[in-house]
Amino acid sequence: MVPTTSTTLLRQIGGDVRHARWAEFIARYAATCRQYLRRHFPSLEADDILQETFSALAQALPNYHYAPEEKGHFRNYLVGVLRNKALMALRKQKRDAEILAGYVDSMESRRLGGEMGGTRPCASATDDWHKAVFEVALQQLMADPAIHDRTKQIFIRTAIRQETPDAVAEALGVSRNVVDQQKRRTLAKFKALVTALKEAL
Repeated sequence: MVPTTSTTLLRQIGGDVRHARWAEFIARYAATCRQYLRRHFPSLEADDILQETFSALAQALPNYHYAPEEKGHFRNYLVGVLRNKALMALRKQKRDAEILAGYVDSMESRRLGGEMGGTRPCASATDDWHKAVFEVALQQLMADPAIHDRTKQIFIRTAIRQETPDAVAEALGVSRNVVDQQKRRTLAKFKALVTALKEAL
């Protein structure tokens, strides 16, 4: 159930993004927003989307005028912002998955090409360079003894194979929250490796 909108609360936080009642505002709406995301966008990390949403609201609320009879209820506005942030994250997730899948396919093509004595299809120099960087970064990540094997499985299955977090959590016997956290942390490490390699080359 969506909480009842407090016009006083909206007016106060809308006039001051550092107002003490921001914590109350987040507490009022976070649970409902999280439920919405898990129902409509189960592959996304809800906490990240919530952070993006509340950050956007902090910038937009000073200019927001609550007039339900003219613009509709605040909950509709909130869901609109939330959905927009989720769709943006979904598009980014898809791009990241395509990049990851691309260099994994490249690794497999190279392996099969070597076994069969053939060569892989030609690619542009830029694409080939990016795939090579990603390949090295993935190899370094998978070889890191500090990263638990289960964490590596979570990363491969969610970030590369695009299995849903819920399915991976059930298969590995862990909670959805564990899957989300470990995927986020491992993806951050992977991106840091890619950045470091690009700067070094």
